Amino acid sequence: MVKQFTFLTFFFLASFFIEAQEIIVVIGKITEAITNKGIDNVHVKVSQRNIISKSNVKGNYNISIPKRKRITLVFSHVGYEVTYEPVNTKKDTVRLNIKLVKKIEILPIFTVDGKPEIVFKSAKINIADYEFYEDKFLFLVYGKRLNKDGEIYLVDEKENIISKHFVPGEPVELYTDYMGNVNLICKRSIYRVGVKNDKVSIYELPLDEFNQLIKPIVDTLEDNLLFSDFLRQFPRFKYYAFNYQDTTVSVIKEVIHKDMDWKYNFEYHFLSNADKQFAKRMAKKLKGYDKYDIAASMTGFSNGFLYETVYAPLFVINDTINIFDHSESKIWKFVDDTVEVGEVPFTYHQPKKKFSWKRKLIMDEVNGKIYGLFSINGYNYLKEIDSHIGKVVMTKKLTYQYVSKIKIKDGYVYYTYKPKQTLQKKFLYKELF
Repeated sequence: MVKQFTFLTFFFLASFFIEAQEIIVVIGKITEAITNKGIDNVHVKVSQRNIISKSNVKGNYNISIPKRKRITLVFSHVGYEVTYEPVNTKKDTVRLNIKLVKKIEILPIFTVDGKPEIVFKSAKINIADYEFYEDKFLFLVYGKRLNKDGEIYLVDEKENIISKHFVPGEPVELYTDYMGNVNLICKRSIYRVGVKNDKVSIYELPLDEFNQLIKPIVDTLEDNLLFSDFLRQFPRFKYYAFNYQDTTVSVIKEVIHKDMDWKYNFEYHFLSNADKQFAKRMAKKLKGYDKYDIAASMTGFSNGFLYETVYAPLFVINDTINIFDHSESKIWKFVDDTVEVGEVPFTYHQPKKKFSWKRKLIMDEVNGKIYGLFSINGYNYLKEIDSHIGKVVMTKKLTYQYVSKIKIKDGYVYYTYKPKQTLQKKFLYKELF
């Protein structure tokens, strides 16, 4: 397989991130707004990142976060309103005390009539994609054609359009990178979406550098960048930990789809003798490839309808790396980046209706819970997966058929939806899990 990350790439990674990834320790106490009593078991999370801590029985907490110009902490608890607090300091340690307001228990409208709640609707625009931005939303919208009249909207929870910006190029989607930055992916370019003083701005990023240095990175953990060399045409890949302090690289885990890997390598034996010799010659010329890679490329194996890509997403949950390996049906767990501390078997991806599993895990943006996505007859089912035991603990069937852009935040499922055979635009909906 091709070695995607060379020494030169690591050098650029080090020079690019070593200063930006200095650590700030945030300490404080979380109390009730009225009684001033400490609140335990409050989730403290870096917005758009799976860096999570919890308050103790006295309400005290501490969390280590990357030192950046602006980073937002999310404080959440089942009995209190979610609070977002920006941290902007040059200090190594900062104290941040938080007061939480109790939730008002009002029966939501959508639980009465059985219909989800519309988060944002418009008679003029469709929502093509969206990302959460603190307690607001960033929308990629269009009127008639996305590649002609696309715009970026900043919208609050009351459906107020705070700011908007035109979209250059041909937009495809919004993408939140491992640092929590929202990026606009276009067919031939990439733009960073910035928000300052509630005003949206965009600026272009170098395409090659973004694809090589940003997109492969999955998350961070202490002094390490966690990334992979995944390419869909290969039935195996590795996760790595790059320490930007001493520039060392360690392999966390190699993930192999054993059935596909065997078939992939066997493609070489289907070649004629002349083609086998050609594959050997090409392997000598192309660094990082072997004769099996060349043979599979020649036969187009990875483009066939029987080929199945490796699916093994990585999530950092409470300082533990969790790799959900769906080929081996196990969650591999690591601490200190490369120290394996256990494995948890699972079978949720092998339902009675085989093709209902959509090969997708979704993480709640606030509390870090993991959900698997399933679909039967156009209806989507979300199953909460306990990473400690590898079992489904709760299932939710979404109300509408053929919804898209499913995301989860603070126990609510968000998605875009347009009823078929209607003139309605594509709206954003949410419903309680």
